[in-house]
Amino acid sequence: MPAITPGTPLHSFLDAFREATRDVFSQALAATWMVEIDTREDAPSAEPSAQCFQISMSGGLRGEALIQFATGDALLLAQKFLAETPDPSQELSPDRKEALQELLRQVAGLIATRLKSMFGEAKLEGTNVDAPDWQGVSVTLLASETTSGKLPMWLRLSPELLASVSSTKTTSSVQASDDSGAAAVTHEPNFDLLLGVNLNLTLRFGQRVLPLREILDLTSGSVIELDREVQEPADLLLGDKLIARGEVVIVDGNYGIRITEVLDARQRVGAL
Repeated sequence: MPAITPGTPLHSFLDAFREATRDVFSQALAATWMVEIDTREDAPSAEPSAQCFQISMSGGLRGEALIQFATGDALLLAQKFLAETPDPSQELSPDRKEALQELLRQVAGLIATRLKSMFGEAKLEGTNVDAPDWQGVSVTLLASETTSGKLPMWLRLSPELLASVSSTKTTSSVQASDDSGAAAVTHEPNFDLLLGVNLNLTLRFGQRVLPLREILDLTSGSVIELDREVQEPADLLLGDKLIARGEVVIVDGNYGIRITEVLDARQRVGAL
């Protein structure tokens, strides 16, 4: 197993998995979840009967990643996702397997968004599979609710995916070479005078062009279909300039946005 060293492409890749799993579990399971990478050399391996979900990647990254859960843990996650009372004596029925698959599809969707900023555009397709015969590098993620013990989630990376990740120069290393330029933008003479100015930010879910006739026909209860799918990130605008993208969340009853992609310093300054 290669060393999972902060700042390396492999660490960035695994951290995207960790953060996406944490955020989706917390939102979809209506509880606060924490996820950590288990770096112990004696971390337990996946059970032979583990439930498997395979993610195939294409584009910026290529290869397969296999997510595995012990059957009892898969049942627990499915029951929580379906808002059922957790009962380990129940079976992992087809409906519950489909619920777990939908939960992991949401994780895969968010992972794709996180990986885009580091490795470029990557397409992820997830499916339930039996244990594959291909070998790879395994990493254990530990997921836990605040009121429960740690739930192991085994992640197996195919040799092709590991090579693709390791050979990619992430945007973090590219940005490092641009730091001097960014500093020049953010530290121009008198720029600090603007830092206390209040600016209006706008969260845009999508947009639609309508003829005046249809606008005049709008009534209470009318539905307007926007140009964006539910799983796509929302836009954060400064004036009419896009400065970031992210996923919509609810914070204390108010809408919020969790930033997943930020434009570089020059583009943000150019929006002022």
